[in-house]
Amino acid sequence: MNVHLNLPTFIKMKRRNFLKKAGLFATSAGLLSLNVPEQEKIAPSIKIPKALVKGDLIGITAPAGTIWNDYHIRKIEKILTDMGYRVKIGASNYKQVAYLAGTDESRAAELMEMFKDTSIKAILTMRGGWGCARILDLLDYKEIIANPKIIMGFSDITSLVNAIYARTGLITFHGPCGYSSWGDFTKEHVTNSLISGAPYEMVNPSGSEHELRTLTSGKAKGKLIGGNLTVIQSMLGTNYEPVWDNNILFIEETNEEPYRIDRMLWHLKQYGVFEQVNGVVIGSFNKCNPEEPEKSFSLNEVFDQHFKNVNFPVYQGASFGHVADKFTLPIGVMAEIDADNFTIKTLGKSVLQ
Repeated sequence: MNVHLNLPTFIKMKRRNFLKKAGLFATSAGLLSLNVPEQEKIAPSIKIPKALVKGDLIGITAPAGTIWNDYHIRKIEKILTDMGYRVKIGASNYKQVAYLAGTDESRAAELMEMFKDTSIKAILTMRGGWGCARILDLLDYKEIIANPKIIMGFSDITSLVNAIYARTGLITFHGPCGYSSWGDFTKEHVTNSLISGAPYEMVNPSGSEHELRTLTSGKAKGKLIGGNLTVIQSMLGTNYEPVWDNNILFIEETNEEPYRIDRMLWHLKQYGVFEQVNGVVIGSFNKCNPEEPEKSFSLNEVFDQHFKNVNFPVYQGASFGHVADKFTLPIGVMAEIDADNFTIKTLGKSVLQ
């Protein structure tokens, strides 16, 4: 097979399915034996974690970037304590290995310890930065399936929460990290998603700083997947790539020039993502304006070029990502988006009472 000559067909084939088919064919032909890792053999079914209740113990871990100032650790500890929870601070929050919060092995081990610890009812990641993708191969997904619980974060944590959902079927949460602002709006959406768990509607706060725009009109349903655009793009073609078919993709970004966003969206398009999803929601694209506007498309022009008049609904300006007031989006939960009224409505439970 000449991949270069058949790229449009090749990129639409899911990598895992392709490998499995190739392995079966090669084995039957006696030509090749593919060793599929044990973790690849897990067949995920949806698993809903238990809801948080007052008094529960929340583990705080840093699976990605270094926590340079322990003020942030003290801050989130007080916030969660004031909300009625107990807190266990992982050692990773105090480790510094260049830009990482400890070695890959130590960060992965701490995360797995928190999954295995039955006294911990939820895991909150401290910050993004970079590092989650480096530990994905080191996680024991069978243990995660055996010990399902809430795990939440955003930005670089995108790879972790999407990979866990893809490998285990466990509902995970794209929401605030320990570093984040935890104002009333954010707390309300954490409560809706992690404590109540009943279907709810996400609407931007009044006076929101975001410009809401309909790029393509309509409503659509699908399971929520997504997060940071750079991280989502980096997952294409890996063993942890999300399943796009009939799902709702949500994306956010920070500190990227419009041409870089254009390049990433082009990659998703060429890979076939936009031929498979049912809808797209664009969140905060913080500090993504061009340094030289006279030499660049604006961010809105880039979005218009990619999403105007596509065959699925798209709206821009939803309150999630690198912004103070943020939704908590349950990854893997069925939802409906309305691109004309700028809403995301979950249709199933995100946690079990």
